[in-house]
Amino acid sequence: MKSILLLILLIPSIVMAEIHKEAQICQESGEICFFWWPKLPEVKGWHQDISHSYHYRMNTQAPENYTFANAEAVIYAKAEYQDKSSQEQTLEEFIDFSQSQFISGAPSKFDVKKTGELSSKGKHKFISYSFFPKGEGNWEQVSYAEDYDKDGNKYYVIFVLSSRSKIAYEKNIKSYNAFIAAYQ
Repeated sequence: MKSILLLILLIPSIVMAEIHKEAQICQESGEICFFWWPKLPEVKGWHQDISHSYHYRMNTQAPENYTFANAEAVIYAKAEYQDKSSQEQTLEEFIDFSQSQFISGAPSKFDVKKTGELSSKGKHKFISYSFFPKGEGNWEQVSYAEDYDKDGNKYYVIFVLSSRSKIAYEKNIKSYNAFIAAYQ
């Protein structure tokens, strides 16, 4: 009887990722394209730009009255599926790989600093980094977490605040943190 009660008490605390999963034929290639992104909570003053979400294959958020293309700051979230053949088996390995890919492809240099950890409503631990340009470039905050969907599939979830200026970064960091805090 105690084990049944314990199981009943644990079930509400187990939260699985809600990942938008869709496959369709891509117009540009004629091949099957997969669209996977974390479902995000609504945050006041922001909306999902669905056309850009499909274009970039991630959940793109823009401030009200703006699009992902014309906003001074945007927020987006990606879900990277990880199977047993993935080279990056730990979150730390994934972060190292992701950051090295970004830095090697960036046209300018960045100061990269770990800014701490954030917790979400769904009890996820996000590890956060700032990417501040040395000269021209976007001001970015990137947070990484590990998650599983209801089928037991593993994902690395990445949230990004990308701003065209330091002022826009500072103005929107609270909204960015609100997306993470409310993430289930």
